[in-house]
Amino acid sequence: MKTVTGEAPGRLDFLGGVADYSGSLVLEMPLSLTTRVTITATQTPELVFASVGEGYCSLPPGAPPTETPKWVRYPYGCFLLFCAAQRWQPRSGLVFHIESDVPASMGVSSSAALEVATLRALEKFSGKKFKGTALARLAQRAENEIVGAPCGLMDQLASANGVRGALLPILCRPDTLLAPVKLPAGVIAVGWPSGVKHAVTDSPYATARAGAFMGRKLIEIGTGRKLAHATELTPSAVRSLPEAVLPAVITGREFLERCGGVDDPLSRIEPARSYAVRAAVSFPVEENFRSETAVALLRGVNTRNSAESLRVLGELLCQSHAGYSSIGLGCPETDDMVAAVCAAGPARGFYGARVSGGGSGGTVVVLLQATALPALKKIARRLGRPVVVIR
Repeated sequence: MKTVTGEAPGRLDFLGGVADYSGSLVLEMPLSLTTRVTITATQTPELVFASVGEGYCSLPPGAPPTETPKWVRYPYGCFLLFCAAQRWQPRSGLVFHIESDVPASMGVSSSAALEVATLRALEKFSGKKFKGTALARLAQRAENEIVGAPCGLMDQLASANGVRGALLPILCRPDTLLAPVKLPAGVIAVGWPSGVKHAVTDSPYATARAGAFMGRKLIEIGTGRKLAHATELTPSAVRSLPEAVLPAVITGREFLERCGGVDDPLSRIEPARSYAVRAAVSFPVEENFRSETAVALLRGVNTRNSAESLRVLGELLCQSHAGYSSIGLGCPETDDMVAAVCAAGPARGFYGARVSGGGSGGTVVVLLQATALPALKKIARRLGRPVVVIR
């Protein structure tokens, strides 16, 4: 029987995070940890999904994804969308065997790794290849349309296109990949899990996303300027907007009466909910500026300016972390972790840290000297956080 395997890595979100759906520049790094999906043809017509971590599920032909376990919807959604996009159907049943080193619900894109690995395996099995960023975009559709998670495209692009040992700048408008950029010699970025699980289907992420699109719509109406992406604005332009144009907080009901809705099919405005729209739209605009500054610093770093460049780069990470809290995506555990890194400081080889990915727990990314790794593990023990480093 024919057997093929597709593989894809998780990713470490250095800067960008939830700014991707606002068209921000983001900086992503693929992990050494990967997900592997092996497809084997069978004589029977059903689709079988067997995950080392999640279990076993057999589906008859045409089974609706809404009636499957949530973990199955990722690979099954990829299969359904792949068949439609490539106008292809297997001649027999298939077994999808899934195994992964990428920790789930820890903010390192285990879902994107599974989606990309599944689509790569389907490419090999069918002989039909995607071009450019089409594979990543189909993976995002699976998560948006089948799983129901309102994620941006950043994670799938990073998993499909990242270069080991370097940051991948992605301009999410929607999918412009820039030249990878390396960190200075001896400096590394690692993931430090908080032990607090999160999911982008949860309310805080969805609320932050909706708030960003609400803020953009309020700016368009208040200024008469049509924006394809909120990040076309500068931080100073957003800060100068009066409260009458961009209030700090607005209820869903008031917004709907005032603006009618948002230009985002994945955002649902709840009338009774209050949305911190100024912070929600300010974060991606400022994050875009931080990412641009980080790239400029890293491309210009040398032996003479390395110490100062790394200090500023660390401050950008800490600013980003504070921004997460401003839009409701912080949590006490990751706040304590970032504070501990900042307290250790450059003298001990620590430059900065931030909660990554969708926030609300997950993983903290830490910028540090490689020689400071043992000290990071001591900090983890002191805080009672997992003594694990993801790279």
